[in-house]
Amino acid sequence: MRSHDFAVLVYATLVAVAFLVELLARRERSRIPSLSTLFRNVMRTRTGRVGIMAGWAWVGLHFFAR
Repeated sequence: MRSHDFAVLVYATLVAVAFLVELLARRERSRIPSLSTLFRNVMRTRTGRVGIMAGWAWVGLHFFAR
């Protein structure tokens, strides 16, 4: 297995886990917060907003810049 294939497998696994957690969060009476609730709570503080922007910059540099 090439390193590229391994990286794609890892990212696909992360997306699948995030999707599964979101499905579990949307069940009735679930104690897991949904992604929208999580991001809403993070964006309330300046540190959270800076962290979200840094995350988007990292994604942009690693996936969209060539």
